[in-house]
Amino acid sequence: MLSTSVMGGTALGILSPHPAERVEPILVEELLAEGLKRNQRDPSYWHCADGLPYGYDVQAPDVETDPEELQLVERAAGLTMRCEVLLHIFVSDLAGRPALARMAQRVAERSAGWVFVEFSGPPAADLLDLLDSAGRCVRAGDAVYLDAAAMAAWIAHPEFHVVK
Repeated sequence: MLSTSVMGGTALGILSPHPAERVEPILVEELLAEGLKRNQRDPSYWHCADGLPYGYDVQAPDVETDPEELQLVERAAGLTMRCEVLLHIFVSDLAGRPALARMAQRVAERSAGWVFVEFSGPPAADLLDLLDSAGRCVRAGDAVYLDAAAMAAWIAHPEFHVVK
């Protein structure tokens, strides 16, 4: 899918069947709900109370996503994906990754989206079964695309992590 290393940090991608004009306001609301504040000098950056820098890009779904993976997600969703949000944290700080995941899950929930999740190793069959039973999980090699319900289950799982 995408390189999760963005300017030394981490990113999560969210595919959505809605146009960017509809998804971006949802994203901004979720950044604010997580307690992030827009940087006054550079509005493309957001910061949490701890000062960690976040940002996002909204683009066409085929810019970073492999065409075969995009087709798998579209088939599972029964919809054409119209945009992709790349939600970034611009530093390699483990403390900021759960917030990144929570925001991605809420954006997916509100935009009928799918979150791209990489694992630190091949995912165990029982984990994939759990994600499948919680929501919808599309496998793409050692990674998955999760709908909002499956992403919520992943965030609540004891082995939860976000790969750099």
